[in-house]
Amino acid sequence: MPQSVQCPRCQAAVSVSDDAGGSRVDCPACDQSFIVPGFAAAKDDDWLGDDFPALAPIKPKKSPYATPADLNDDVLDVDDVEIIDDVGADDTVEGDIAASMDSAPQKSTMYATEYRVRCPHCGTQTVVKAAKAGQEIKCRDCRNWIRVGQPPRVLKKVEMDQDSAPVFQFSDNAAGQDRPPDPYRKSADELLAKASKVEEDEPKPDHDVPKVRDWVEAVFGIFFQIGVMAHWLILSSLASAIAFVALAIDHPILVVGLFASGGMFAAVVLSCGFAIMQSVANEEESVTEWPVMLEPMEWLAPSMFCIAAAALAIFPGWFAGYVTFGNSLTTVCLSMMSIFAIFPFVLLSMLDMQNLFIPFSPDVGRSVTRCEEAWGGFYFSSGLIFVAVFLVFSFASGMAPPSAAVLSIFLGVGATFVYFAMLGRLAYAIGQSVNSKPKENNINEVRDSERKDSVQ
Repeated sequence: MPQSVQCPRCQAAVSVSDDAGGSRVDCPACDQSFIVPGFAAAKDDDWLGDDFPALAPIKPKKSPYATPADLNDDVLDVDDVEIIDDVGADDTVEGDIAASMDSAPQKSTMYATEYRVRCPHCGTQTVVKAAKAGQEIKCRDCRNWIRVGQPPRVLKKVEMDQDSAPVFQFSDNAAGQDRPPDPYRKSADELLAKASKVEEDEPKPDHDVPKVRDWVEAVFGIFFQIGVMAHWLILSSLASAIAFVALAIDHPILVVGLFASGGMFAAVVLSCGFAIMQSVANEEESVTEWPVMLEPMEWLAPSMFCIAAAALAIFPGWFAGYVTFGNSLTTVCLSMMSIFAIFPFVLLSMLDMQNLFIPFSPDVGRSVTRCEEAWGGFYFSSGLIFVAVFLVFSFASGMAPPSAAVLSIFLGVGATFVYFAMLGRLAYAIGQSVNSKPKENNINEVRDSERKDSVQ
């Protein structure tokens, strides 16, 4: 027998068969599919048991154990009643039970304020609030009415009271007291002390700031060599003795001879400076190739290089000062500044090219941009040496001529040795930059990495 159901979308009557309950059918009015609910059975459908008598109720089997009802039926003896009356157990037990029931804390049940309801037709879940419990809502998919059930209970979290929690004391095991201590096992006190210790952040060393001690050792370290110290003392002592005697007597012939011998002494000092420069540039532990005094060519060749380099270096400053200021003290200052700035470059270029007439070397020229730190350190150190020598010479000008000559000779020879040692370190840095492999041009990779870092 066909049944009639109502479409949940357009409320039109749709005729379906008896066995269509729970299946999906199409509405002929709105062409929408919906699930046919199950049909309830009629009262006259229970015809299967008409031909059979009603079944008798099943009697429960008697339990072999005593039940509370059986215990209450037992008859007490008179002696038992007297014992109960004497003790007064009836009043006490009833009062204790009542008091315990009153004092028992009532557990409050918490229900969820929001929960999900599943549609029985299409299975779609819908979030509802607890206020809609018992009401009907529409499913958002199949548009059928759904009855909202009661909200579920909220599970309570177990909270432990640390104050009333049981505490267990662990005693030391007597069997393990004789064991040697485990070096890899630390006590809790050590771990807590280590965790509570505040670590002090030590500042990282700044390698860009030079140390004064390292700078002094690098500049004046050549005097720790016995050979350098001996040559400085011997040459300075001989020249000082001759100058002191000549100036003390103050005879014109001795003064003229003093100037002539001073030129030869300067050539010897320059040749010793060249030996120091070569030793430092080759990273030798000590200076071994000292010039021989009996062979004039060994100490004349370095003098020629120095004179040629000084002449080329002094010319730009002297020319600019002479054209601008004429023969004045300003011209002398410009000439000294020109020597200070150009002399190292010209001298190293001549030595690199092995020619007095070629004052420029490509390797030395490229080193200006490759060895900025080496050139900057050289000019800084040499500038301090020149300022110190100038101040001492200015102070010695107020002294007696013999004493001033002795002080100037010792200081001049020592400053010359230090200056050529600094030139040797500069030549070593230039050689390292020339012999090193050219750097790869990875500017594109660096830019890509910087771009990725900025995006992140």
